[in-house]
Amino acid sequence: MLLDLKRIFGAYDAPVTHQLSLDLSEADFPGYTVPEPVSAHVTATLCGRVLEIALEITADAAFECARCLAEGVRRFPIQRVYSVREADLSDPDAELSFTPDGRLDLEELVYTEIVLEVPSVLLCSENCAGLCPVCGSRKPCSCRHETSGFADERLSVLKRLLE
Repeated sequence: MLLDLKRIFGAYDAPVTHQLSLDLSEADFPGYTVPEPVSAHVTATLCGRVLEIALEITADAAFECARCLAEGVRRFPIQRVYSVREADLSDPDAELSFTPDGRLDLEELVYTEIVLEVPSVLLCSENCAGLCPVCGSRKPCSCRHETSGFADERLSVLKRLLE
């Protein structure tokens, strides 16, 4: 969906709002997917010569934990406000990218905000212990293997210091 900013600058006094539901399940995200439709609310308010665009997004990211490989889903509420001047519509270095006729692609904006806000390395919990290096199962495991057999024997002196 395109938001016509030139038209808003030229004729509107009241805020312009749009409610979007975007299917980004086929989009390429770094380390996660967004399987459910993304809810986005956009409000454009003209304040003198500055257009303020408020963006509120709710997205669910499905991922594999980076430590233990467990499947997980986390919800990310994202809020962002942009200030746009009419001169920005033709500026190639503006914070937002506009079409040549002064429109803003809201789907691209939502996608970009999700990529910027959702970390590419996600954990199932902050205290995730990961996988056991001996048996490969999630920690804490019932594995009773002694891991010292895998260590370099030249470092055994250091191990004795810890005993």
